[in-house]
Amino acid sequence: MNRLTILRIFTAGILIHTTTIVTAAARAVGVPSAKIEQLFKETRAETETKAGRKYADQFLKAIEPTLLRAMGTCIGKTLETITPGSVLFVIGADGRVKQLYFSKEEPLAQCVAGKLEAITTLPKPPADNWIEGTLLANHDANEPHGKNAPKDTPMRLGTDDDVARYQKAIAPYVAKARATYPEAKRRFIAGLPKGYNFLVGLSLFDNDGRREDCLIKVEKINGAQIRGRIDRVDALKNYKTNQEITFPEAKVSNWLFVRPDGSEEGNYVGKFLDTYSKPAGH
Repeated sequence: MNRLTILRIFTAGILIHTTTIVTAAARAVGVPSAKIEQLFKETRAETETKAGRKYADQFLKAIEPTLLRAMGTCIGKTLETITPGSVLFVIGADGRVKQLYFSKEEPLAQCVAGKLEAITTLPKPPADNWIEGTLLANHDANEPHGKNAPKDTPMRLGTDDDVARYQKAIAPYVAKARATYPEAKRRFIAGLPKGYNFLVGLSLFDNDGRREDCLIKVEKINGAQIRGRIDRVDALKNYKTNQEITFPEAKVSNWLFVRPDGSEEGNYVGKFLDTYSKPAGH
């Protein structure tokens, strides 16, 4: 069983010279991965502006439906990636897609880029010739997640910058989880094997706005409403472990099946967070 993972969305509010990369036709063009990486490195200082971060979120929401459909199609047509491939948009001031580039070394990136040609307009960026992009990878999903799996470690995010980085880091994995949730829901409703549990991710808040991302053990799904119990809560005083809770499935940010032996299926966000660390100094 394979999974396709969007590794991250570049927060790349970047201005470039039109003579460098922009062409008239909005067609997918293959370029060396090193060239794409060089462009991002050269413009790194612009990627963390307030306008850049805001636009990156708008960009992700705009491309998500087409990107996920492309993922579903291309995952069965390409081999596992050794190194991630890149897809990069050049966007005009009016939101028109001027150009679409992909890493020519990676068949996965070429396949996905071909599907993304259907996107002709995006939200208007802060300036003309604005770049946004994503890294793509196709990896084997049969990773061991049982007794030898990494232990969950609570992560405290102390500053607004920490939260913003965290949100941006997990966004592609949340998108993947939401795209695959309907099939997981179908399996739960049809009936799981004995000893299996279905859990979903949900962000909970207290009256002061503090947030904790929790897992909810699902007991029932009625239409678009989920009823379950909080698997664990540490920081919020207005919730407690094993408390019953009902919420709309639109708020789901992750999902996983836990087998009797402790191994997992799904958990896209959790698996990423096993490797995520805050930048030094935060």
